[in-house]
Order: sequence, then C-alpha cells, then structure tokens
Amino acid sequence: MNRSIFATGMRLFLSVLILQITLPVIASGQDKETVAILDFEGRGISQMEAQTLTDRFTSELASTNAMVLVERNQMKEILDEQGFQQSGCTSAECAAEVGALLGVQHMIAGSFGKLGNSYTIDAKMFSVESGQTEKTVSATYKGEIDGLLAEIEILAWKIMSLNPPEELLAKQRAGVQPIAAVAPAQEKGGLGWLFWTGIIVVGGAGAAYVLLGEEEPAVLPNPPALPE
Repeated sequence: MNRSIFATGMRLFLSVLILQITLPVIASGQDKETVAILDFEGRGISQMEAQTLTDRFTSELASTNAMVLVERNQMKEILDEQGFQQSGCTSAECAAEVGALLGVQHMIAGSFGKLGNSYTIDAKMFSVESGQTEKTVSATYKGEIDGLLAEIEILAWKIMSLNPPEELLAKQRAGVQPIAAVAPAQEKGGLGWLFWTGIIVVGGAGAAYVLLGEEEPAVLPNPPALPE
C-alpha cells in the first residue's frame, strides 16, 4: 500500500514538474510549437565531440526563433527521473516517446559521422503526436572538424524550412577547399596549351642558339699563292 502511494505521488510530482516547464515556455513563445533535441549519435567521432556539435546545432536552432526550444538541462532532468537513456534513440517511435514525456510537439534527432576526412550530418524532425518524420536534412563536408560548424548551423535553419542568413552562407563558402587547377600543359587544344608550347619552342631555339654560339669559328684555308 505504501509503495502504491509513493508511486502515485511520484507520478503527480513529475506531471507537475513537466507542466511547470512546458506551460511557461509555450506562453512565452506566443503559441509557437515546442521542440526538443536529443543528443546526436556519433559515428567515427567521440561522444564528447558529438555532444559539442549537438550543442552548436541547438544554439543555432534557438536563434531561428521558429519554435520554442526546451532547454537541455530541463530535458535531461526529466528523462533521468524517468530512467530514460537518450543514447541510441534515433527512431521515430523512440523520439515520439521522449516527446510525450517532455510534453513537446516535435523532437529532433540525428547523427554525426566521419569517414576519412569527410563528415556527414543527418537530422530528422519527428511529430510527437503521429510519430512520423516531418523533415529530414543532411550534408557532407570534407576538411577539418572546425569547418563542420558552418554546415551544422545552416542545417538548423533548413530543418525549420527557413533560408539561412547570408552571413552563414558566406561562412560556408569561406570554408570550402579550392579545387586544384589543371596544369596548362594538360589542357590540349586550349590557349594555355599554345602558350606553353610556344614557350617550349622558343626556349629550345634559344638553347640551340647558345650551343651553336659557343662553338669555335671555322678556320678558312689560306688563299693560293700568286705566280711570280
């Protein structure tokens, strides 16, 4: 009997806690829909790096002002109370279950992957009510992990179906590695090929002139003696 009363009290406490978190958030957001973000899964990178990149995605998503975002600390506190582990929760069903516990309308989950020097980002937004995927965005980046941040920030706007700000697009362009130019000698038929061909011809002719110029002059035979 005591255990039943304790369990009922805990459920009431958690329900009140969720309402205290979500209701002020909804009111402050002027009827905006609510969303929470699960820690993205790390594939080929450490979980610490994945959490850091998730934080950057979360911060940029908040700056879009498109939805009301539940704070990560509050979200973690509720899930810990329920004994729910975020790791491995990437399916629509799992995300919907977490969203129901949090009292939000949308959940976002995803992953960061690394293969060689290439990074991949995949993010999905789920409807808590239907459990269906509403939006999927992805990107691939090649280079140092620092340059991945611009791609993550841009995806935060795209998953909200918004155009990224121009400063983010400029940041993305600045991080693109330039493609190595083709050597002019390999561009057959082009002006570059004619230019380098002319250089080779002129250079060869000059070298031949120098070599010939360094040879000793030919000795002419003496003229025949005139008869006396």
